[in-house]
Amino acid sequence: MPSGKDRRAEINSLAASVLGSEDAAKDWMRQPAIGLDRQIPAKLVRTIAGTRLVEEYLMQIEHGVYV
Repeated sequence: MPSGKDRRAEINSLAASVLGSEDAAKDWMRQPAIGLDRQIPAKLVRTIAGTRLVEEYLMQIEHGVYV
């Protein structure tokens, strides 16, 4: 199981890829996200379950599928 630091690094990389830059990803990670019930992604990735929610939401953004 990846450590918390590894999980955050993976999510930050995915966010940068989806959102177009590391700066955009950093900004996005610090703001409440509508698709995450206005929770802050950076706080969610402190847990495995939260990391999965953020990852799923980023994949939805990438594919243009919002639930």
